[in-house]
Amino acid sequence: MQTISVYMNQHASHSGGELKHKIESILFRSNLQFKQPSSLAALDQCLEQDIENGVDAIVSVGGDGTANTIIQKIAGTDIGLLVVPGGTANDLAHELGNHKGLQNVLQSIRNKEYKKIDLIKINGKFMATNGGIGFGGKVAQKINRLRASYPMFKKVMHLSGSKIYSLFVAQELLSLNLDRHKVRITSKELSGVYDVAALFINNQSTVAGKFELAPFTANNDGRFNVILVTHQNRAQLINCVVKVSMGHFPANDPHFITFETDKIAIEALDGDKSFFFGDGEMLGNGPKWEVEVAKDSLKVFTRSSKNSELPLPQNFGLS
Repeated sequence: MQTISVYMNQHASHSGGELKHKIESILFRSNLQFKQPSSLAALDQCLEQDIENGVDAIVSVGGDGTANTIIQKIAGTDIGLLVVPGGTANDLAHELGNHKGLQNVLQSIRNKEYKKIDLIKINGKFMATNGGIGFGGKVAQKINRLRASYPMFKKVMHLSGSKIYSLFVAQELLSLNLDRHKVRITSKELSGVYDVAALFINNQSTVAGKFELAPFTANNDGRFNVILVTHQNRAQLINCVVKVSMGHFPANDPHFITFETDKIAIEALDGDKSFFFGDGEMLGNGPKWEVEVAKDSLKVFTRSSKNSELPLPQNFGLS
């Protein structure tokens, strides 16, 4: 019998008791341990216990931030992670194809369908999806503060979904005090000092649910994507963001510098106002970040995997 720990984030916009009952119904053959830690310290303790007990899988019900916290502990272990979307953007869940119905998602654990994906390591912390510095981080920071301070804001996020990120990006780009960052980057592919409105590190193609920043990158190729947004003119910057939001990759834009690498050093030359965000969370202040790929460091359950060990059941009987 599989032993599965299910972490329910009480602050996630789509989490609730009804979801717990559905998980129990679908995984009734497994030994389920539902956990809802009240603090980061309690979460760390629960995860350490899971690792010590050698659980077969961990289910993360929440957003990318919840998954990111869990990843810090289980990266490099043989414990598989299943991400059930319960946040707003749910970037990792969408990348893994885990947004097509709860039963379909949970079947991947029952059928032992999994694969290994790369993580990005930033000064010792792991990131699964996208991150960087600049206006993307400011947007994530504002949304996280509102969600923590105003319980009603969580309901607004539930109704608006990932569209709320578009609204906050627009607000940030139209702000009178749009921050810029002077950074020195060092990599095999590109080195130099750049004045940027944003710098993105991408382990998958999309961010914030809909922005296809890096359509040619993947989380299983031993590399990650870097984007430098260097537009000096606000109108040109907004035009570039609008194009990306509409699915038009700015291939001929000289101020949209993009390349693939497996390691890069980033140094903020404008003091401590720069911070690095990843998976929708703040991963630390500058001024220096060492970024490298952690190849095949996370085992994830997904129906799109080719590692199925059991045939799919027919007419399981639950919707």
